[in-house]
Amino acid sequence: EDRLKAVPGIGQVLSWHSILGPGVPEFFLPQHLRDVFKKDGLQLVMMTTDFGPATNEMKEQLDAVSEILVSYDPEMYLTGEGAMTEDLRTVFDKDYIVTSRLSIIAIFLISRIKEPERVKKLLQGTANLQSTAARTLLTRSGESETCFGITVQNEESVTLVSGLDFQYVGLRNYSGKGMEVSDCTFQKHNGTQSAALFLGTDGAEFMISECRFDSCMKAAIGGAANFMCPVVIDHCQFYHNSQANGNIPQLNLTASSDVSILDCTLEGDSTKYMSGGIAVANWYGVDGLTTTIANCEVRNSRYGLTTMGVMDVYITDNQLINSRFEQNPMNGGSAISLYDPYYKQKVYISGNRLEKSLWGITVIGCGDVNIGKTEVGEDAEDYNPGGNVFVDNGFDGNLYDLYNNSVNTIWAQGNTWNVATQDSTSIEGVIFHKNDDASLGEVIFMPAATESGIQAHPLLSTPQPGLYTIGGMRMESGHLPKGIYIEDGKKKVVR
Repeated sequence: EDRLKAVPGIGQVLSWHSILGPGVPEFFLPQHLRDVFKKDGLQLVMMTTDFGPATNEMKEQLDAVSEILVSYDPEMYLTGEGAMTEDLRTVFDKDYIVTSRLSIIAIFLISRIKEPERVKKLLQGTANLQSTAARTLLTRSGESETCFGITVQNEESVTLVSGLDFQYVGLRNYSGKGMEVSDCTFQKHNGTQSAALFLGTDGAEFMISECRFDSCMKAAIGGAANFMCPVVIDHCQFYHNSQANGNIPQLNLTASSDVSILDCTLEGDSTKYMSGGIAVANWYGVDGLTTTIANCEVRNSRYGLTTMGVMDVYITDNQLINSRFEQNPMNGGSAISLYDPYYKQKVYISGNRLEKSLWGITVIGCGDVNIGKTEVGEDAEDYNPGGNVFVDNGFDGNLYDLYNNSVNTIWAQGNTWNVATQDSTSIEGVIFHKNDDASLGEVIFMPAATESGIQAHPLLSTPQPGLYTIGGMRMESGHLPKGIYIEDGKKKVVR
């Protein structure tokens, strides 16, 4: 990391070790977070740069970075905006470039556009990608061919995209002006990039509405970890994406000043047990970021939604159902998973239904988590009516509505818990907090929403015999350090 930081123009260098810190065991983080940085023998290192793409300074910087990385791993991969733009320059003989102020609306007089194998379409300048008279299909020219799709570099205006059907190919933005994408479909994207619709560059704004994403190999919508792109995703449908069954959710977003996911439907493929629903992450600890997820329905995923890092989060009026396809409950399966090692994530959760997941809500780190605070006046800044309903969340006969794996106090008043009688004794049985482990923060959950509640019917998961840490690391029986463990699917506290 020190050698990379010394390269001219390199700003931040983010890696597994820089996030976890010295002396912190790896098993403290859930498996799905570990998989982001370390998987299949590879380790992710992210860098920021002061240089723009397609410049001589960037080329020199890439050469210097490559030389350092190759000295550690000759088979390393170098990617990102600068590297991929440089790739476009060096493989020019396989690409064709449309330059100047270009409008390609006339192309859409053709009802079907086929792309030859291994070709990237790079549109530079103003691009009008609206098919208004009839829908237009963009697809591969043969079943055995792999196509990159369309990349837009438009620094003059927002690119408008509508009425297009992308099949086996994707759409990528490489400009600071962003895109408005509406009434489009993305089907069976081939995974040549990490998302069928790739957001970039840093700061570019996106509006995505009334689109459908179906059976794409990787994420439906995503971007680079260092591209903080404001995005509104409104009235879109996502079905069975992340078909590659990697640790990639259907929506794989980087936090920004405004990430809003509104009135969307996400349904996972239950046979792809590694595919999550919605993930929004801030890996750089930057302040001033906001994420809103409202009026969405997320079903049949490894997890419903997860927020990672510093941001203000608003999760309201969603249906989060059947997040239970993680093979090992110690590695995932939450309807809502909140994680922030900086203890600064501020979360407001209200009016959601969390049903038939391995875990209801899990909290690791974070700052102010408000799942309901009714003891203050309605005009108070931190008032929250709660209104969340927990139904049949758990596994192997145990109920887990809320798991506070942090040192902070969590307010969770005004909710309906997965117990027949909504009293403190009954609710205590579905919440894990200070009363179970004195090192953890307290959950203040009374009063509940009603006196009568829900008859518990905890579902069974595939038995996972053995002894595990909360982070999912398997342990050997014998002398154990103090802490919380799961043994044969049941809680074990070593004091």
